[in-house]
Amino acid sequence: MLILNRYSWWLGAMVGLAILLGIAGQVGVLSPVQGAFLRVTAPFEAVLGGIFRPVAGLLSSAGEVDDLRAENARLRVENEGLRNELAQRQQDAQRIKELEAALGLAQGDTSQSRLAANVVHRDSSPFTDVITIDRGSNDGIVKGMVVTSTQGSLMGTVTRVTPTRSFVRLITDTRSNVRAAVLGGEGADGILRGNPGRTLTLDMAQGDIKVGDTIVTAGLGGAFPYGIPIGTVTSVEGTTQDLFPKVRVEPLTRLGTATTVLVLMSFVPERLDLEAGP
Repeated sequence: MLILNRYSWWLGAMVGLAILLGIAGQVGVLSPVQGAFLRVTAPFEAVLGGIFRPVAGLLSSAGEVDDLRAENARLRVENEGLRNELAQRQQDAQRIKELEAALGLAQGDTSQSRLAANVVHRDSSPFTDVITIDRGSNDGIVKGMVVTSTQGSLMGTVTRVTPTRSFVRLITDTRSNVRAAVLGGEGADGILRGNPGRTLTLDMAQGDIKVGDTIVTAGLGGAFPYGIPIGTVTSVEGTTQDLFPKVRVEPLTRLGTATTVLVLMSFVPERLDLEAGP
């Protein structure tokens, strides 16, 4: 009972003090005291403000950072989509260009029958250069047929055929060799071979050969018809003491980027000396 009386007295005193302070504040009696209190606490307020203001700013900017990250992620996805769309459009434009070239070649030379095919796979390494096309035995393709670019330059030969696919060994493959001739001059010839690193050399070449000469198929041995353009001589190394100069050749067509090729259907090789497999 004594504790309850003390609590009631204390509560009443606090309520009375609150009422008194409220009335005093309304009539302006506490104004000098309030000013003094504010002057005393002003330095503490400045210090506390300096401490907590950066924290408040950091907490405020955290939400903005999250928003910026979300916006950045959205822009990256959108940019990737636009780049992919641009790449697809460029590929479509390249394919249309190659098909138009193939159509022009077919219309310009009616003596040869050609079948257009799309490149669906590439197997490239320092020693291997093979492509797969989307035409096969169902389309009349047989092993040994000659494959050219849409401009008519030699690309390689068919080494294996399935009903719907054909494997083409490109001339830059290390297992490729083509009897070739040099246009002009003394009519030099040799064997065009693929080298490691997908480069070309004209080996066992005899005759007058100069940089800039055009290399074509020689038509010997029955594997290729005569006169298919292959490449251009880029360097001739050797001395008069050498039996055969070292002749480097650059292909006329970009073998690694072609998306459409032509299979020469009207020429059937007389001799098939290709290795089994692609």
